[in-house]
Amino acid sequence: MDNMKDAIDRIQGLECPTGELENRVSQILEAYKVANKGDISINREERMDGNGAEAYSVELRNFDKDAMTILAISGPEDYVAKVVDVYQNNN
Repeated sequence: MDNMKDAIDRIQGLECPTGELENRVSQILEAYKVANKGDISINREERMDGNGAEAYSVELRNFDKDAMTILAISGPEDYVAKVVDVYQNNN
């Protein structure tokens, strides 16, 4: 699934306003034709937080499991979110 790898590479360098992370990730997945907006669900996963980073799970309707996990940190004053790690789940 080369589109997924390319999308993950693009998400890896993402920086955006804090409240827009989920929307930006959805836009990238759509742009790389990984999934349609209605097939994407992004949820906060506090149990996976670590080293100051907040974790998000990305579920895609065409997968039978979470497609990927994203770790992001907030900049000073929580204005900017920066993705520090993205990995595809292989369950």
